Amino acid sequence: MSSQSPDDEITFLRQRVAELEKVLEHHHQLQQEVEECKQAKAGLEQDLQKTEEQSSLFKMIIEKSLDWIFVKDQNYRYLLVNHTVANSLGKTIEEIIGKDDLELGTAEEIVFGNPDKKIRGFRTDDKLVLSGETIHNPYDPAPDGDGNLYILDTHKIPLRNSKGEIFAILGVSRDITDRHRTEEELRKSENQLRQRTLELEETLKKLQCTQSQLIQSEKMSSLGQLVAGVAHEINNPLNFILGNLIHADKHSQDLLNLLKLYQINYPHPVKKIHEQAEVIEVDFLQQDLPKLISSIKIGTERIQQIVDSLRIFSHLDQSELKQTNIHHGINSALRLLEHRLYTQLHIPKITVIKEYGNLPLIECFPGQLNQVFMNILINAIDALEGIGSHHTRLPISEPKIYISTQVSNSEYITIRIADNGLGMSTEIQQRVFDPFYTTKPVGKGTGLGLYISYQIINEQHNGSLECISSPGKGTEFVIKIPIRQTNSKREWGS
Repeated sequence: MSSQSPDDEITFLRQRVAELEKVLEHHHQLQQEVEECKQAKAGLEQDLQKTEEQSSLFKMIIEKSLDWIFVKDQNYRYLLVNHTVANSLGKTIEEIIGKDDLELGTAEEIVFGNPDKKIRGFRTDDKLVLSGETIHNPYDPAPDGDGNLYILDTHKIPLRNSKGEIFAILGVSRDITDRHRTEEELRKSENQLRQRTLELEETLKKLQCTQSQLIQSEKMSSLGQLVAGVAHEINNPLNFILGNLIHADKHSQDLLNLLKLYQINYPHPVKKIHEQAEVIEVDFLQQDLPKLISSIKIGTERIQQIVDSLRIFSHLDQSELKQTNIHHGINSALRLLEHRLYTQLHIPKITVIKEYGNLPLIECFPGQLNQVFMNILINAIDALEGIGSHHTRLPISEPKIYISTQVSNSEYITIRIADNGLGMSTEIQQRVFDPFYTTKPVGKGTGLGLYISYQIINEQHNGSLECISSPGKGTEFVIKIPIRQTNSKREWGS
């Protein structure tokens, strides 16, 4: 029998029960840990399955993507490419991995760039990405397997490891070749349309100018015919008057001589004759009648000069080249403008200084050159009168017009018509021959005079018309035309 007392056995049993409870508690904890491990394992298996599914999905996306997807290392060698890249380059993925662009046969200008062709180059962008930049290149040419170029829109970003260090380049490129070609064709079409629009605008402008020029030419031709008719009609009675003046002068001299003989031989006439002589003032009549007839002669000669000028000016309707004395044309224009040169009250008399050289007869359209002289002289007079500005100007105090002619290098003649007016700015001078351009107030000019003059000299006479001017120093027009017209149009306006 045991020597332990009941109390000791109870204490012992209690200790054993406590130990068993601890063992059971530990066992329960182990069961919980095992259950947690199973759950963790199941979670890991699910995560692994999801990762594998995501990896497979990403791989599928990359492989099926129509974009070029690639990864390059720090030595610009390909670590990864999708099938789109391989198919576009005409190579397998295995042939691309581990090689750089040059080893794959890409041209150096594509790899390193060509500024003249606006190609940045793969290597330029790759270096920037390895330095930490994100790159977008909207025009990124790349060769295909046949040597043709794709046009790509490329994005490149740096790839970093867990330490934040850049170890590779991720690139995604989209093929925009078709879009680029369409845009290029659209740009070409727009340029062609713009060019065509400009051509049409220029054609319209030329048509408007030609129409205005034809209208002006027709007006001048009609004016020439009218002037020729008027000159002819004036010339007939003028010749009658001039012819009769000769006889009237002779007859009046004969009568005056006879009267003198009567006064000598009959110094004491009858009272009635004496009274009539006092009424008609015979002594004054003897002195004034020759003067009167002389004044009539001067007036008729002046009319005859104007008629001659009108007849020269009426050559406007002539359309054939003729041997012409240029000085006659200039003088006729001056005669027709005498009312503006000498007889105006609000401005001083305009002095015309002529320095004519010894010119041969010039082969030209005389009527058209007369029109040029008239247009330039009118502009000079307007400038001297203060007309031709957007604001009011006073006329020149001592206005002058200088006209000089000379032969230049035996083939050309030079005609200079200058004034001592206020001149013009460079901006106005550059536009002075433009059609419809004028600085004169409304109603004072059409803007066609100098334009038509330029056409007449440059196009119809193979010459040149130049304007030389500066503010405060007057204006000079220089006309150069060949003495003989070898390639000129035979008819004006043809």
